[in-house]
Amino acid sequence: MAAHSQARRQRIIDGYLADSGRNVFKPHEFVDWLADQPEHEAYKAFYSISDDEAARAYRIELARRFVSGLRIVVTEQVEDSKTRTITVSKSEAPTFISPLGSRHNSGGYVAYDPKDAASVEMFRKEAAQTFGSWLKRYESALTVAERKNAAALVKALQESTVPA
Repeated sequence: MAAHSQARRQRIIDGYLADSGRNVFKPHEFVDWLADQPEHEAYKAFYSISDDEAARAYRIELARRFVSGLRIVVTEQVEDSKTRTITVSKSEAPTFISPLGSRHNSGGYVAYDPKDAASVEMFRKEAAQTFGSWLKRYESALTVAERKNAAALVKALQESTVPA
């Protein structure tokens, strides 16, 4: 899909909806419609590989989803020397993370270790990318102040400056 820009994909979908007389995009109907359109500019994006290759790619995507929901609980204790109190914080993190630098060549998943600085840095970079994408998609749902706070958090994650 990377070969098609966002504007081009929008034009393709708009054209499909106009040609089909639909006002709701249903992916399975689009794929079925495209199967009979070998000259369509989007045809190769969906039908350039064999059904066996497509089935393998689908199974690989299933495996990605299979591992993506696994979680670990991270416990952190912070002691305040003035008040002599200990604050315990628990959060969840993925069991495995996919390093950003190796994703383009199917680099796989590595176990996340919240005690390892390199692992934490990789996770923070992933968080920055994912949160940045989320912010771009949903920024209009936030107030200006919320957008500023969220953007500052993304920047801090990118720079790994938020204290652990």
